[in-house]
Amino acid sequence: MRSVRELYDLQLLDWEIQQREEELSEVQGRIADDSTRIQAHRRLSAIEAKLGELGPAIRQSERAVQEIEGRISNLDNRMYDGSVTNPREFEALQEERANQVRNRGGEEDRLLEFMVEIEEAEELRDRAKTAFEQIDAERSRELGTLETRREELTSEMPELHAKRQEISAEYAPNIMAVYETVRRTRGGQGAALVDQRGMCQGCRLTIPNAELSRARSSEGIVQCGSCTRILIYG
Repeated sequence: MRSVRELYDLQLLDWEIQQREEELSEVQGRIADDSTRIQAHRRLSAIEAKLGELGPAIRQSERAVQEIEGRISNLDNRMYDGSVTNPREFEALQEERANQVRNRGGEEDRLLEFMVEIEEAEELRDRAKTAFEQIDAERSRELGTLETRREELTSEMPELHAKRQEISAEYAPNIMAVYETVRRTRGGQGAALVDQRGMCQGCRLTIPNAELSRARSSEGIVQCGSCTRILIYG
């Protein structure tokens, strides 16, 4: 059977297991967190959707300009083909033509706004696409590294747990019972070394002399009066 003085070997192993489990949890969390790539893709999709809306709008505006120009051309033909002889009718045609010219100007202004908006959206789309492709490539590389590390950690855990089970069986049941109880309530540390100054390395408080003497000479369990961790004098 192992003595209490050797309990720190188990503590070191437990810390190693804890570190591996924490790292594995972090790796799995990073693998699951695809928020940066998703956000970049959503931004690109939103800009592409906006461009998709502008396309039909600009085509409709172009058709409107063509229709107005057709009406202006028809008015010009009527005004100058010699078929209109009534001055009032000619004046009405002139007024209608002026209205159509104003309408064309307004539609052309709207068409120009659409074209400027499309140009700006295309620039945004190109930048967003470049950003997404960069993020996507970086994420793919990161996932490759993370997946490899997850496989390494996953493969290490059974061996570490088997080693712990083997070592744990070498301690007396009463020692293990106290150790496990303290470890659960003290952040995974059930045993603590006593340094040369007589301080508990678990809570960093000075150990009373009587307690220190027992930890130095006893083969039994001596717990820190402050943090309750099993004291290992070595």
